[in-house]
Amino acid sequence: MSCGTIPGVAIIPVSWSGLRTDMLTQRLSNIVFALVIVAAAVWFAIEAQGFKAAGLLASSGLPSKFFPQLTLGFIILCAIVVIALYGTKKYAGSDVASTVYKNATEARQGLAVLAVAVASYIIWSKFGFIIMAVLMGPLCLVAMGIRSPKIYIVVLLLTGFVYVVFTQLLNIRLV
Repeated sequence: MSCGTIPGVAIIPVSWSGLRTDMLTQRLSNIVFALVIVAAAVWFAIEAQGFKAAGLLASSGLPSKFFPQLTLGFIILCAIVVIALYGTKKYAGSDVASTVYKNATEARQGLAVLAVAVASYIIWSKFGFIIMAVLMGPLCLVAMGIRSPKIYIVVLLLTGFVYVVFTQLLNIRLV
C-alpha cells in the first residue's frame, strides 16, 4: 500500500514496508532545480556587485560586473521559461512521463555528487583552488561509484592540464 501521490506531481511514494515504489518525476525535479538556479544566480549577481574592474575590462568603460550579471540574467530567464513550461503544459520537451533516476542508487549518487560540489566550493573558498581541484574529481568519482583506477588517473591528469593551461598559458592566477 503506497502513501499516495499528488495529481500531476509525483512525490516519491513509499510503501508501508519502507521500500520505494516510484522515483522523483522529471517535472518536479526540474521545477525545484530551476528555482535553485534562480536563487543561486540572484546570489551570484549580488556578489558580482563588488567586482573591481581590472585589465582590459577596466579600459573598456564597462563595469566588471556587467558580463557576469548579463550571463546570470540570461540563466534566470532560461530557468523562468522552464518553470513556465511546466506550469502551463505540465511538461517540457519529451519528458512527459520520465523520472530523474532509474532507481534509488542513482538518486543517492546524484545527491552525493551535489554534496561534493558544495563541499568543493567551500574548500575552494577556505583553502584555495589547487586543493579543491585535486579533491573534487576523485570525490565525484567515489560518489558516482566509479572503481576504475584508470579513470581516477585520467581525471587527475585533466585537473593538472587545466591548471597548467590557465596558469602558464593564459597567465590567469587561480585562487
